[in-house]
Amino acid sequence: TSYIVLLLSLKQMHRSCLLVASAGFFVVVVFALTLTGSGHVNTSLFTGYTTFSSAILANDAVTTANPIIINASGRHVRKLTSYDQFHKLLTVDYKTVIEKLNDPKVAVQQHLRFVTGGPEALIQLALAFHSWIPDKTYMVSDEGSLESIYTSKWLENYPALAEVQKMHGLDGLVAGDIHIIPEAQDCPDDLISRGVHVYVWMLGSTDQKRVENMKSKGCKFLSHNFWLSHNIGVDIGQQFVLRPYISPNKIPKYLPDNDKRKNLILVNGHDFIGKEIKPVFEHCENTGDCKVQILSGFGTEELMDLYQEAKVIIAMCMRGCERAPIEAALSGVAVVTNNCETGSDKRDMPIPKHLLVDTNDELPPSARRGGMSLKYDQPSTLLVSKWILKNFELAQADFIEFRELYVLIGPESLAQETQVFMETHNTKFGGVPLKK
Repeated sequence: TSYIVLLLSLKQMHRSCLLVASAGFFVVVVFALTLTGSGHVNTSLFTGYTTFSSAILANDAVTTANPIIINASGRHVRKLTSYDQFHKLLTVDYKTVIEKLNDPKVAVQQHLRFVTGGPEALIQLALAFHSWIPDKTYMVSDEGSLESIYTSKWLENYPALAEVQKMHGLDGLVAGDIHIIPEAQDCPDDLISRGVHVYVWMLGSTDQKRVENMKSKGCKFLSHNFWLSHNIGVDIGQQFVLRPYISPNKIPKYLPDNDKRKNLILVNGHDFIGKEIKPVFEHCENTGDCKVQILSGFGTEELMDLYQEAKVIIAMCMRGCERAPIEAALSGVAVVTNNCETGSDKRDMPIPKHLLVDTNDELPPSARRGGMSLKYDQPSTLLVSKWILKNFELAQADFIEFRELYVLIGPESLAQETQVFMETHNTKFGGVPLKK
């Protein structure tokens, strides 16, 4: 089963198949794509694409020893995936330009005072536009935060931020320009009346009435994932999906060894502690078989240590692609979520059905793993978590595709997606399409 599609223009492509069997428990099938020729990709093919393939890409310098593979003992540590080599293969043949006398400026709203996932995504988006249209890309913020101490904090991980042009206020935007704001901001009537194209970037779910109100004022929409692109009143094409990425300093070069792992269950700090998670707390407290830790107030180094010790992270009803579950998964932790909001879209969360909590009234069929069966109950968060703790290496192997997906989403893929968006925007609103 393939959750995602890769659109590549290649001279030749060969497939080889590597089967890895582990103590009779399971077989991992890895397809390695061997590329010949220049390995260049025609960017025009990316118009309307869904997402990058989770298949493992390889050239002469990248062998099948690089994929994420875990054997039954959990000792087989290999490189997560060939992130750098993947993007070298994805180099484009040309620099795209907007052939228009009055090229539109792209102003991305910033909220630098908040060191959280949303502001980080906005920084990444500004850098993505800046990477190919630096003279037309602007960061815009209010209350002087562009020069504040908070900017220096972000510069540690994103030094290129210093090169992006700054815009104080919005008076410099004219008809035809583009302003991108997060869904937490209100649709600016004054900009709409001036003919500025205002896009609301959906970084999380919000009230549908709020969405309808922004639409009525003339705001358009972008999304940071696929679920939000077709829910809560938003219905946009895949060309308007711009996916932020996990900060490179939170992606380990190698899958951590399982020797340090304990029966530690992490709970996403954004979660509401309700009926889905309460049984997990009670079980661990009553039996002493496990420990629960809510992720709140930890620094990067502390989080990375926890990710290497934990076996499970619970993130229920995710309002977007929550960073903590993805970061934890990249360190080998199994994610427990439900078929609610983002968790229900396989393009965002390629989680096997037997590990996906069902919050509907109907019980899904038993899931058979390694000769054993797992039956769900309501709520089933505890049952899934307990099964993972007892069968961790099997569960960890089930997240190979999940880990591959979020390693391949990075600065280059986001830059490609901004080009697809701009080409679509220019064509739709009367501009000249991007050309070679």
